[in-house]
Amino acid sequence: MMDPGSRDNLDFGDQLSTPNPPTPHMINFSLQQQSQVQYFPSYGFHSHNPPVSSHPSPPWVMLGCTTPSPASTTTTELDSADDADDAVLAYINQFLLEDEDDESYPVSSASVEDSALLAVEKPFVDILKSAKPIMAQAYEMKSWMTDDCESTGSRGFHDVVTSNQNSSQLPSQMVVECSVGATHKGRKTKNPHDDDLEMEERKSKQLALCDEETVREMFDKVLLCTDANCEFHSPMPAEAQINGRYVKGSGNRRGRRKGRSGTSPEEEAVDLTTLLIHCAQAAAIDDHRNANELLKQIRKHSSATGDAGQRLAHYFANGLEARLAGTGSSIYRSLTSKRTSTGEMLRAFGLYVKACSFRLISHYVANTTILNASKSEARLHIIDYGVQYGFQWPVLMQRLSKRCGGPPSLRITGIDFPLPGFRPAERIEATGRRLHEYARMFNIPFEYQAIASKWDTIQVEDLKIKSDEYLVVNCLYRMRNMMDETVTDDSPRTRVLNTIRKLNPHLFVHGIVNGTYNAPFFVTRFKEAMFFFSSIFDMLEANASRMDEHRLLIESEFFGREALNVIACEGTERIERPETYKQWQMRNLRAGFRQLRLNEEIMKRARYKVSKSYHRDFLVDEDNKWMLQGWKGRIIFALSAWTS
Repeated sequence: MMDPGSRDNLDFGDQLSTPNPPTPHMINFSLQQQSQVQYFPSYGFHSHNPPVSSHPSPPWVMLGCTTPSPASTTTTELDSADDADDAVLAYINQFLLEDEDDESYPVSSASVEDSALLAVEKPFVDILKSAKPIMAQAYEMKSWMTDDCESTGSRGFHDVVTSNQNSSQLPSQMVVECSVGATHKGRKTKNPHDDDLEMEERKSKQLALCDEETVREMFDKVLLCTDANCEFHSPMPAEAQINGRYVKGSGNRRGRRKGRSGTSPEEEAVDLTTLLIHCAQAAAIDDHRNANELLKQIRKHSSATGDAGQRLAHYFANGLEARLAGTGSSIYRSLTSKRTSTGEMLRAFGLYVKACSFRLISHYVANTTILNASKSEARLHIIDYGVQYGFQWPVLMQRLSKRCGGPPSLRITGIDFPLPGFRPAERIEATGRRLHEYARMFNIPFEYQAIASKWDTIQVEDLKIKSDEYLVVNCLYRMRNMMDETVTDDSPRTRVLNTIRKLNPHLFVHGIVNGTYNAPFFVTRFKEAMFFFSSIFDMLEANASRMDEHRLLIESEFFGREALNVIACEGTERIERPETYKQWQMRNLRAGFRQLRLNEEIMKRARYKVSKSYHRDFLVDEDNKWMLQGWKGRIIFALSAWTS
């Protein structure tokens, strides 16, 4: 049996952002040497050579860090305040550490002056020497350990790296060159702290490289297919060939047994569901007194580390409290702007994949459908709405590399909502660099375009469609974050579907969250959300340890945050707006798409995987050409394939 964590999977949670500027933020790069499209190479795994700047070096760098003058200073659009700081540091370094002629300054007369000067110099020397290893490693680690994140245990380091990535590469190179040149010209009197500083530099560099390799190995283990006995590819037994439409997981109960060990009989008798509903009803009519009293009772019996019901009550109580205080929107914005490291995201992602079949099966069905449809095509263009970290695509590249006749030329356009702040495309640009590395690993000609913008503002011309490409549009579980007709008559959902239809894609893979908590009336929406998220928390309770830190991350950073948005936000601030698969089917048909039948062999493989590797309460079913996935009878996700 394979380890389900070693397959292609999905980004289980969505890091959403506040509204974006209207102009799309785009960036292109390509693996093909002959292509004219620019790309951002990454230097983390395959190469540690620093990138060569395309800008001319300023004269004062070429002359060995002499004092800069206004006439010799280079200005570009990417210059920032950091550039000026780097120039000042370089100047101070050159001024303070400039070698003096030993013959002009006898040692006997300079000893007192030297000690006083060294005392003044030391803070500047420390700043320059501490900056050097950081600058030298910034671009070497960019691919796997940056974007909107820090490496585990290296928050300070990545704060510095991230703050410099908006500016040109040239200033950081100038600082490194100047500091190195000045150090070699320094005084003969050796600073007693130099040895310690050099040792720290070596340790920092070795630790950075070690962390980067660890993250890369983790990416490969979680995202690639490395198990020869994988149920997705190994021969199926005879019983698995039976074309059943419904299957449940195996009888193996993975993870801990359910129960409330350590709770008293009084705590067992508390009905948190009833308390939550009564509190929501009080909040709906602005009865703050009763709502706050009920909140106190809920807080007393709920916990972020308790059982499934207690955890659900804890996060729903957070939403009710924010709604009563009128701070839901501001709290949600602060949560979405919080950055989580790629390493932590991937570890939590790995736990989710082992505990839950939903995204693993979704990615297998989507990728295999794409492979089957494009098996004879020379050029494949995938437009991914909601690309996020791009966890779906490394295993697709791996399978494309094994295609008979060689892999096609692959082009991916990654689209996502912009991040708040000055770098709206930071995450998807880093995703492109990682995918670039995987394309190089599997020797696949590759191009990538990143677009960070509101989806409904993207036009056909922005996607640069070519006539000789096999065009695939992929959108898994993210259209729920777009406004619908209850907010505006000109629905962004309809506009996006119409744009996709104008592209005339050969294949449109559409995955949706099958939720009913999009009602305009608060109490109804609250009840539906509570029933939906209770299934999610119950699923995690049955398949993951209560104290697993990555389970806590999943629940707090993603499901808890989504619940807060549903409960505490209204109008355009409420972006969690799921619909059922039947509602989405009508939308797609109205947009002019034609639904395709699900491949029977793919469905057999998906059912077999769930039956062999996952909890018995997971289910895979089929209805109206949709693949349905759920937990204990509740349909949570649905996926289907369409064509124009």
